[in-house]
Amino acid sequence: MRNIKINAIGLELDEEAKKYLMKKLESLRKFINFDDEEVTTDIRISKPMRRRRTGNLHRAEISIMTVGKKFGARAERKELYEAIDAMKDSISKKISSYKGKKRNLFKKGGMKIKQLLKKDI
Repeated sequence: MRNIKINAIGLELDEEAKKYLMKKLESLRKFINFDDEEVTTDIRISKPMRRRRTGNLHRAEISIMTVGKKFGARAERKELYEAIDAMKDSISKKISSYKGKKRNLFKKGGMKIKQLLKKDI
């Protein structure tokens, strides 16, 4: 995977956490080709933030920039791995929704052309 930048803010990210993060990114490969030079991914993991009501929260953020679109997601959870899971789920929903809308527009355009051709016959 190319062009993936991981920033750990306020904490030291160990190898186990990096492997877990890369494993979660592998599941996004069905939507995005990370080997493409034009795709860049920025991941920010930050230390537990002190919140008065909710307690300490880990934050995981991701930004994926492709040729025509930018996707982003953020998650805050008590555990680091839970935050990574929630971030991955959120970004995969956004990407699949965009791909589905794009596919539906293409199908609608094809149906319109087919209807126009039937009228001419």
